[in-house]
Amino acid sequence: MAIDPAAGKILGMLMAYAVSSLGLLLAYYNYRKRILKAERTFSSVAVAVIVGVITIAVIGTVLTAAVASSDADGLWPAITSNIVGLALPAFIVLVSVLLTWVLFRHFSRRISGTKRSG
Repeated sequence: MAIDPAAGKILGMLMAYAVSSLGLLLAYYNYRKRILKAERTFSSVAVAVIVGVITIAVIGTVLTAAVASSDADGLWPAITSNIVGLALPAFIVLVSVLLTWVLFRHFSRRISGTKRSG
């Protein structure tokens, strides 16, 4: 499978924008928690928007990669021919997101000064 160099450049730019967005999101969280001492950092609408955008971006990227790497015609045959190649990375991403979330929750409790007893 040959990939156009322009596609690699676009992918690199998208990854850079994603990392920059994450950095801005974390800076905003830090500002709200440490400077403003806000109880709630993000509203429920903001959390829903963030989760929705990330979910759509990941699903779009995975489906595009499945179609681009398959010789089958159409989306569904491309997905079914790459089940293991899609399921294993999805599992790895799921585990990494869950671990990151658990660590985030743990350290955000320690920053605010509330410790769980027991």
